[in-house]
Amino acid sequence: MRLKALATVVGAALAATTAPAMAAWQGYISHPLGFAFAAPGELKVEKGSYRGAVAGPRDTVVYRFVDDDIEYKAVVIDMSDKANDAATLLGEAEYNFQEGKKVLMDTFGRVDRQYGRKLTIDLPNSAGRASAAFYFINGRIISLQATVLPANGDYNTPEMGRFVDSITFFTVRAEDDAIELPVPSK
Repeated sequence: MRLKALATVVGAALAATTAPAMAAWQGYISHPLGFAFAAPGELKVEKGSYRGAVAGPRDTVVYRFVDDDIEYKAVVIDMSDKANDAATLLGEAEYNFQEGKKVLMDTFGRVDRQYGRKLTIDLPNSAGRASAAFYFINGRIISLQATVLPANGDYNTPEMGRFVDSITFFTVRAEDDAIELPVPSK
């Protein structure tokens, strides 16, 4: 019996030393933007840019996290001046995401009475696999995107879906200890 218990302890210790360190998942919320999600890793807030034939040039806010060679991004694109073209703008953003890539999954999604689109693609030149969800709400395109990089290599990891599916537009559903997302100054 003691030998079996010792083997269990040694096995657990070996597993702990060889497994990659994984960050804990944390809830994030933006009351002004009206959404919440969960992600692992350290939050980095970046300004970005987006360009579409219909949308034109747009500034974006990107909330970025990296953990275990998986990049997680929540991208917010302000389209409030073109809100009447919501369906076209959303379709354009989805098309831009998948253009020139191998589409593995393309389906409609519904979260909190908001319809959107979910896609999974293989990136060119064996650069990884990405899953994303796109929603148009309150004059903004909000997209959650998870990319498994080649260094990770587990293209079927459930972590991509966990991130993409964590979005909610009912902020009361956010975790109690959710961190308020900062909005970068202009």
